[in-house]
Amino acid sequence: MSPLLQRIVAALGANAFGQATNIVIQLASLPLFLSRWDVATYGTWLMLSAIPAYLSMADVGMVATAGNRMTMAIGRSERGQANAIFQSALVFMLLACGGIAAVSLPLAWWAPIPGVAGWDERLALAALVLTVLLALFGGLAEAIFRSTGRYAQGTMLANGLRLAEWVGGMVGLLIGGTFATVAMASLVVRAMGVVWMIRQSGRGVHPFRWGWRQARLAEVRAMVTPAVSFMAFPLANALSFQGVTLVVGHLLGPAMVAIFNTYRTLARVAVQLTGIFGHALWSELSHLYGQGGAQAVASLYRQSAWIGAALSVGLSLLLYLVAPWLLQLWTHGRIGVQAPLLALLLVYAAAGGVWHVPRVLLMATNQHVGLAQWTLLAAALSLGLSWGLGSQLGLEGAGLAMLASELGIAGVCVFLAHRLTSPHPISQRPVAS
Repeated sequence: MSPLLQRIVAALGANAFGQATNIVIQLASLPLFLSRWDVATYGTWLMLSAIPAYLSMADVGMVATAGNRMTMAIGRSERGQANAIFQSALVFMLLACGGIAAVSLPLAWWAPIPGVAGWDERLALAALVLTVLLALFGGLAEAIFRSTGRYAQGTMLANGLRLAEWVGGMVGLLIGGTFATVAMASLVVRAMGVVWMIRQSGRGVHPFRWGWRQARLAEVRAMVTPAVSFMAFPLANALSFQGVTLVVGHLLGPAMVAIFNTYRTLARVAVQLTGIFGHALWSELSHLYGQGGAQAVASLYRQSAWIGAALSVGLSLLLYLVAPWLLQLWTHGRIGVQAPLLALLLVYAAAGGVWHVPRVLLMATNQHVGLAQWTLLAAALSLGLSWGLGSQLGLEGAGLAMLASELGIAGVCVFLAHRLTSPHPISQRPVAS
């Protein structure tokens, strides 16, 4: 087995653990929450926890962009530049996360926010904000693992931390039973885990050092365009996921939010499993692109794209067949089968999986600027359509809105990836950005 294949297999194993963690969290969260809260209270928690998700774009894409550039610099054997890129991103993240915390925490406590009135909701919201910011900063440690050929190790540690954070939240739920105890317990575990990740990332022989002496303003400027474009992806996710959640809650009430999110979570299992494969390729695509440009990644991308599409469609079909049994087992019969909504969301999930590998290619090589613009447009379309169709057709209208936008962006992404890897792409050389 070649070293490349060995790394991909190891990354597959790490991503499999990560997706298994996602599935366990998603499947176990609902019955645990409903064991302490009623459906309406759980829906309120979903709406409350959706608000800090908008801060997932707080790094304006700097961590992802820096990680790609670090990996490509290592591929070109430019170790000094790799460390300068890392330390420049580190200083940026310290300033960004600190500044956002200074602004958002007072707002979480005092600002008039619909549905957030008591101290329980406000304390929970503040803790959720800090948890998101800590997770963003911890992404710098993951970037070191990825750029030094230790993607599998870094991913295992990050997913273990995510699982531990969720366990902490569930302990807070079972002991305290309030929004605040769930959020505070998760925050404590996340803080401890980030410190551990930073220590582990510094081990080994590599050029990266946690400091700021090599930070350069020029490096930050070089990352601005791809970084700001990366910001569009979490913003799009917030619009299409949390945004639609809030729209459904406003139009149909908290109980319908719980039903809609349950169906969407079930459907997106296919996307998450496809992600096991797609994300295993990220660091390898970055490294190959750093060495030889677009044509160096063409063969690996084309084979992987077909595998990813087949996985997504096949898994969605399988989920349609077993969904009635899964819903009965998962929700103890409290959420029944609605075949039209299930079919819409499964087709939506299949489309999402089809463009997963092409998206990874564009993002791993910092060639995602055009895709970012289209993704944001599709998400805004999804939000607007969910409002219009949801008010007319209920949950099925919201599902139809998400499907329409997903099909559109899938077509755009596949086209852009094909153009990049075609025999005569616009850019043949690896970029230093």
